[in-house]
Amino acid sequence: MRLSKIVLLASLIASSACQRSGRADILVPEKAKVEKKSTEAVVNNSVSARGPGVCNPYAYIITLESKTPVNGSWEWIWSVQNSNPGNGGGGTVQNLSHWGMQFGSCFVWASVVSGAYSPDGITWTAFTPLYEVDPSQSCVITPVLKFDFGTVGSAKSYYKLVVSQDYPVGWVPGYYKSGANTGCCTFNFNGIGCPGGIEEKQ
Repeated sequence: MRLSKIVLLASLIASSACQRSGRADILVPEKAKVEKKSTEAVVNNSVSARGPGVCNPYAYIITLESKTPVNGSWEWIWSVQNSNPGNGGGGTVQNLSHWGMQFGSCFVWASVVSGAYSPDGITWTAFTPLYEVDPSQSCVITPVLKFDFGTVGSAKSYYKLVVSQDYPVGWVPGYYKSGANTGCCTFNFNGIGCPGGIEEKQ
């Protein structure tokens, strides 16, 4: 009798352990799958436009083409290129409407001489640069220098700013405004920095 009870008790314990183990085997993979999916969504949203208004800091390729001394001033030229032209769906990016930049505390606005933009880097349209809030977007609510010229397809557009002081190249904040699907977003790029600030990003 005693041996039978011991065998029965051992069987019950083993059966219970197997059931618990079975439930754990079912629950753990499901939990892992949910966590992996969540992580992938965060990563994907950080590098591509996935829906209306999603901020994609990599939507446009901003390149500092040159910084050149010209008649006692310095001419800065940037290009902007759409990284994946389309209607803003499926990771594509709509044409740029306009973009702009902010400056550090060292920047003297009186040092700005002129501004211009170009569809080809050859023929330029001059404009009077202003440092003010851009009410057409909600990404930046503080003053910015706005280049009111966009992109078409994958073609580069060019932007020029001439300043009378020699500022270093720095990793500085900018913003863009696009269509309803791509929206607006802030990013950092090689722009006009401050002495002792973050050095040019390689």
